[in-house]
Amino acid sequence: MRALAEAPPQVWIAVGGLLGPATQPHVRRGLHDRATAGAREFFLDLRELHCDGEMSRGGIRALFPDHPDARFHLVGAPDPVRDCVGGDPRFTVHTRLESAWNAWSREP
Repeated sequence: MRALAEAPPQVWIAVGGLLGPATQPHVRRGLHDRATAGAREFFLDLRELHCDGEMSRGGIRALFPDHPDARFHLVGAPDPVRDCVGGDPRFTVHTRLESAWNAWSREP
């Protein structure tokens, strides 16, 4: 997990590797720390993220801070992540990097 760009309150983070019970706390802590520090618009590039079959739906949902103003733009999210966030208005799933970049450029 590494920040690629910051323009408070926005942050663009690339998350790659295998998401499973061993790595979930690191990702969760990183996102929650950013929210505590004032990030509200999270642009998460998940194109290189793979989900371990042991990740529960609740474990995936717990990754994301529940701050009422937090919004998440997910680029290339794997199926288990998309399935968990579907229908939640805080999440926008982008299938193309360009649409996420356009959203980044529109934000204040």
